[in-house]
Order: sequence, then structure tokens, then C-alpha cells
Amino acid sequence: MDHLSTKRILITGGLGYIGSEIFKMVKQYSEECLSIDKLADVSGNVQSLNLKDAAKTSKLIIDFKPDVIIHCATHSALAYRDHLSNSFQEDFSATVNMLNALAGMRDCRLIYLSSSYVYSGLAAHQYYDEDSLLAPKHNFGIAKSFFEQFILKIHPNTVIFRLCSVFGPGQAMHPNVILAFAEECLKNHSLTVWGKGERKLQYIYIKDAVNIILRSFDLVTGIYNLGGDDYISTRDTAEDIAKFFKVKVNFLENKPEGETLPFLSNQKVKNNLKNDLFTSFSITLNEYLMSLGKT
Repeated sequence: MDHLSTKRILITGGLGYIGSEIFKMVKQYSEECLSIDKLADVSGNVQSLNLKDAAKTSKLIIDFKPDVIIHCATHSALAYRDHLSNSFQEDFSATVNMLNALAGMRDCRLIYLSSSYVYSGLAAHQYYDEDSLLAPKHNFGIAKSFFEQFILKIHPNTVIFRLCSVFGPGQAMHPNVILAFAEECLKNHSLTVWGKGERKLQYIYIKDAVNIILRSFDLVTGIYNLGGDDYISTRDTAEDIAKFFKVKVNFLENKPEGETLPFLSNQKVKNNLKNDLFTSFSITLNEYLMSLGKT
């Protein structure tokens, strides 16, 4: 990560799960790092700025003169599911203001975090890559698909990562399946799963995600899937977590399961970064559960 010391790096959404983990890593190597969030940071490490404020956004970006912007500020899939219009309007306003400020900074690398939800609506039993035709049905996927094309059109010097479910240490504002299962085991000493556990998920460990994002400053521009090598059923995940915490799993087979998104090929990012990028799910799950068990 020594290359970080030569870059001026701006992180948006710095109090979010991924943004905060990126900031932790970057500030170890770079003194020219600025993290912002619309929420106030009691520690004072993250500057309060709402990207909907066009004047303040423009001033900050022009004054800071970033070499790289890592744009993590976005509403969640849950927010888009329940409040599509409001979530989209705020994210669109923030993104436009940021892109307007970058109009005279074409050399600035923009890294934008999209989502595997752009593949919602496609058959789950097939694998897809970045060239697959999209037909998203989930609100989050519809919005992210739009933002991808919009950003690339306005600021071509952009790398977009379609993130799968991210898990691991840190303060997740919207707990995913793994954290929810682990917390239930710790709290109730049992684990309840809706349905038969047939839903499948592709995960990426937070450490792997941060590592890849921070190595993408010189990556060929465009869109990249960012998910691990494993495609795990909810049943297998639940049973592994229950075994770790020595509790029993109860399957409520009459309850509906969540949506299964298709498995996304990560070969493109592997080919371009040329390294072992993804830690196996079994190793990362055990590492994460051990950390939770100590808290």
C-alpha cells in the first residue's frame, strides 16, 4: 500500500461501513487523505459535509485537489426498497454536484461503489460477467445501473465495482445475513432461518474489498464485479455459524426466503490486478466469528 502515500485521496461516506474501513487503511499510509460524511463525527476524524450542498461540495473538491475520490456515499438497498424516490433524488443530487466539481479535473480517478443488485431479475442458476445484459427488478439495482452509465458518461476516468454482500469486522450500519445470524446465536443461543435455506449468496470479506479498491487507482477504467469465489447457501452458512457457537438451527420452512442473486464472475478484476485477491469463505468466516466471539 505504499502507493497511497503519493496520492491525495478523498473518501465520501466516511462514516459508513466500507468508507470507514477504507479510511482506516488509507490514513496509515497517507497524510493527504480527507474523509467526509453528511453525518457529524464525534471523533473529529471525518469532516461533516452534505454532498447535496453544491457550493460546499465544489469548494471542498477544488480546494483539496484530490488525485482519487472513493465515492462510498449512498443509500442502502433497504432504503431504496422502501423509499425509492427520496433515496434516488438525494444520491443523484450528491453525485451531480461531485461530477460538476470534477469537470476541470479529468485526471482525478473516481472509484464508485455499485452493487450486485444490478443483476437482480436475471436467472439465478447462471453465471454473469460485466458484459451481461441487465434487466434489474430491485429498486437498488435499477438506480445503480443508471448511476454506472451516467458517471462513466460524465467522468470517463472512473472504476466501478459491483459489490456483492460485504461482511467482516467494522461497524456495519445494515447487518447482512452473517452478522444477523451471529448476533442471534450470541443473544438467543439458537438460530432461526426462514425457509429451507436454499437462498444462495456471494460474499466478499471486507479486508479483500478494501485491498482491491485501494489497488485500483491505475486499473483500466470501466466496470468490475467484486465478489468472492464462493457461492454459499443460507443453510450451509447458518449451519456453519451455529456449529461455531454450538447452538441449534431451526428452519421455518413455511416462511419466505430472501432473493437469490446470480453468481458473478470475478475473472475480470483478477486478470487486471493479477494476484490472489480473494480469501476463501471458510477462512474469512472463521476469522470473523472468532472476532465476534471475543467481544
